[in-house]
Amino acid sequence: MTQKSTENVIDRVLEEELVKSYLSYSMSVIIGRAIPDVRDGLKPVQRRILYSMYELGLTHNKPFKKSARIVGEVMGKYHPHGDASIYEALVRMAQPWVMRYPLVEGQGNFGSVDRDPPAAMRYTEARLQKIAEEMLEDIDKQTVNMLKNFDETLEEPEVLPAKVPNLLLNGASGIAVGMATNIPTHNLSDVVDTIVAYIQNPNISPEELVEKIKGPDFPTGGVIIGKAGLREMYLTGKGSFTVRGKLEIKHEKKRKLIIITEIPYNVSKAELIEQIADFLQHDEIPVKDLRDESDKDGLRVVIELPEDINEEVIINNLYQRTSLQVRFNANFLVIDADKQPKLMNLKQIIEAYVKHRFEVVRRRTQHAYLHDSKRAHIVEGLIKASRAIDTVVSIVRSAKDSAEAVAQLVEILGLSEEQAKAVLEMRLGRLTNLEVNNLMQEYKELIQRIEREKELLARDEKVYEVIVQELLELKEKYGDKRLTEILEQEEVTTKFDKKDLVANKDVVITLTRKGFLKLMDLNVFRTQRRNGKGIAGANLMEDDIISLITYSKLHNKMLFFTSFGKVYELENIDIEESGRNTKGKPITKYLKLEPGEKVLSMIDISDYSGDLFFVTKNGFVKRTSLEDFKNITSKGIRAISFKEGDELVSVLKVSSEENTVLISTKLGMSIRFSVSEVRTMGRSAAGVHGIRLREGDEVISATILDSDDGYILTITENGYGRLSEVTEYRKQSRDGLGIKNIGEIEKTGPIVGVSHVYGNEEVVLFTKYGTSLKFKVSDIPVRSRTAQGVKVMHLAEGDAIADFAVIKEEE
Repeated sequence: MTQKSTENVIDRVLEEELVKSYLSYSMSVIIGRAIPDVRDGLKPVQRRILYSMYELGLTHNKPFKKSARIVGEVMGKYHPHGDASIYEALVRMAQPWVMRYPLVEGQGNFGSVDRDPPAAMRYTEARLQKIAEEMLEDIDKQTVNMLKNFDETLEEPEVLPAKVPNLLLNGASGIAVGMATNIPTHNLSDVVDTIVAYIQNPNISPEELVEKIKGPDFPTGGVIIGKAGLREMYLTGKGSFTVRGKLEIKHEKKRKLIIITEIPYNVSKAELIEQIADFLQHDEIPVKDLRDESDKDGLRVVIELPEDINEEVIINNLYQRTSLQVRFNANFLVIDADKQPKLMNLKQIIEAYVKHRFEVVRRRTQHAYLHDSKRAHIVEGLIKASRAIDTVVSIVRSAKDSAEAVAQLVEILGLSEEQAKAVLEMRLGRLTNLEVNNLMQEYKELIQRIEREKELLARDEKVYEVIVQELLELKEKYGDKRLTEILEQEEVTTKFDKKDLVANKDVVITLTRKGFLKLMDLNVFRTQRRNGKGIAGANLMEDDIISLITYSKLHNKMLFFTSFGKVYELENIDIEESGRNTKGKPITKYLKLEPGEKVLSMIDISDYSGDLFFVTKNGFVKRTSLEDFKNITSKGIRAISFKEGDELVSVLKVSSEENTVLISTKLGMSIRFSVSEVRTMGRSAAGVHGIRLREGDEVISATILDSDDGYILTITENGYGRLSEVTEYRKQSRDGLGIKNIGEIEKTGPIVGVSHVYGNEEVVLFTKYGTSLKFKVSDIPVRSRTAQGVKVMHLAEGDAIADFAVIKEEE
């Protein structure tokens, strides 16, 4: 057997080889593909495309060439990584919704903002945009280093001269190995002003530069919310900010139009429309139409809604649940001049660009100086020869060859060898007086240029003056208005509260004796005539009954007062909405009640102004400022202290000292007195006497009266209701027996509750078995205070009215 040679075997630990190979691969991707150079803002494939188009002579004023021809040139000469990636990069540089200032002008189908793919490269054509030619200007004047291509047969530029500050103008995005870059696009005028400010004052603070550049300017427009994220991005190189699309509201006959005219950067219009359609369908929004009216004049997406819908809620949902509002996460990762990936802030990026342009201008000037000096030397020799033309002719005629002629011209006329050779090559037509004058003028201009070039090479400030002048010329030629608006507010809500996403509709909240809480849209209860049988309002468990019912607004809060004298707080919007035929959810899902603790009363509030007025079963009353209930913890806080055998019946909101309270007992007595008779007390107080009760009686309900206008609505267990004028309830002093409120209580049944109404409201009744009825207060005739009233609901056998809520028209 022959033994294999081990000369080419590398002995290395596997882990070390994996680390070395992975690092080598990752750096290749970072530097060679995904991350742009800070100097010209281009990735290698983009730079190679532009340089190849320059070599092909595809300037903005020349005919287009097939994209396939360009891709083949790039792939064959400089970028052997496949045609698909090259064409994709070419397409992106031609898309005006991707590049703020496109570098390639495309002809044919180059895709769309809907993310439609471009046509195949054999169908499309391209050439350089004029601004791209500014990127390549002076590349033939030894302004940048040239590198060998992949097979070392050609040379390609390491970086473009980049008169245009492309990195900030067109931004960049790319994902490498373990790192990524995401730089937003900017407005050329803003960028030029910022760079000029830096050149004029290199010690300018980063904060001042931020004010100059203002903020990103996306090709798709939109609105940037707040400047805090922008400031962080520019000062640290990393930051995020919110971008919204632009929309407008139009009102037409019986319809309302939400018109989207701009969308956030990098958002697909087609996907956005699909997201909007999903939202409208999922939330069952009564949309009339959703259509895309975009054309060559601009983007336009129309959502057509009924006139009575709350468009603010719809718009907030569009921002929250679709790509009409997105977060842009910026990361200013670039490849620096030393070919290393580096996170830079705005000032560092500008500093790197200015340093690059300084080198380009110096090298361009050095190249021009050498060229002009050489030419001046030659022109000087031609002028000498033209002044001694006879001698020149004689020398040329007598010389046996050109070498001898050159030697004699050098010796006799004092010319250099280069000048002598130029004289020999000079045509006889250059010996006319006109041509001699032209030579003199050319020599004069050359000397002037050389002096300027020498000054540039000697004085750095002159180089910076040239950079500034060229930037201002760019601003004059290509500067345009900003497309993206920036809201100046530092703190703008971009994450919406639940309330911003749901209309503030009328709701009814019920609670059963076994503790099932339910919130229902008021519209599920259709208005009927009084004395009807009603409809199912709740699907109750066996032996359960409705105990409390409250009318509220969805954006309000509910305060729950319990048998332990505590109060809990709950946002209505956090209560799961249910249908009429459901039993709701256990209240313990929302409140951390203690074992044996039961809710006795609930009241809705929209703010913490005014006082709360407490009424207990044994006739005690208490007044406490609502401010004292502002910070209710999840475990609840003390609201009232009960005397033995007492419990809470009603909690009412008092808005003025002029208010009066009407307390009603189960057996038909009532007392009305001013709330000012009850001083404001702390949360732990038990209160004072409000009404004295006869044996067997108890307080069942209370209502606040803000005037003597209107009526007192009384509802009883057996389904009777009655309206009586407020003036029939005279004011008394608290702690009295009161006056009679209803007659024939044996027939009507015990009183369920009383409420101050004006006659234009509606009432929702619930029975203990869960049947509900909604009717107008005006259906009830006005009777005297001691009358029994009329039947308002026909009850099933064994059923009784449990509670009711009054829906006021103005709310």
